[in-house]
Amino acid sequence: MVGAKVLFKGIRFNVIRKNIMIEDKVVERDIIDFPESVIILPLLDENTILLLRQYRPVLEDYIYEVPAGVVEENEDIREAALRELIEETGYTANQLIEIGTFYPTPGYSSEKMHFFIARNLEYVGARPEPYEVIERVTISLDKAVDMIRDNIINDLKTSFIILYYISFYKKQLDRR
Repeated sequence: MVGAKVLFKGIRFNVIRKNIMIEDKVVERDIIDFPESVIILPLLDENTILLLRQYRPVLEDYIYEVPAGVVEENEDIREAALRELIEETGYTANQLIEIGTFYPTPGYSSEKMHFFIARNLEYVGARPEPYEVIERVTISLDKAVDMIRDNIINDLKTSFIILYYISFYKKQLDRR
């Protein structure tokens, strides 16, 4: 990076204009500087998941999502995943499996998403943020796939983690 200037400082993200050296030339880009986040697929059993039907003011509508949230400053990603799981679902996980780190929009955002599968859940009571409007929904994996196909689940991170789980992890469990 050759230089940077903050164009906007927000509550959750900043917009930064960066001058970046790419090979032999300087390129100017506006970048959304967004904190890391965690995304969790809560399994009630091997074929049943817990989703959230959550109101999203940006969309002015409810959407189906898995629990997710921002990693706070100096917070370990596993701690953040467990915190978000408890806050939004009321469950903690006795087994938390990290499946990978992915970049949802690397063309303009620095956001890095850490994906987890939560198993062996234990109910401890939900602690949603005051601004969150959440309904917990229990559904089968087959129903979730139908909802993705029918565009009822249209949140990309949610679709991704469900299909990833079915494609890789569930197949391994089914072979046992």
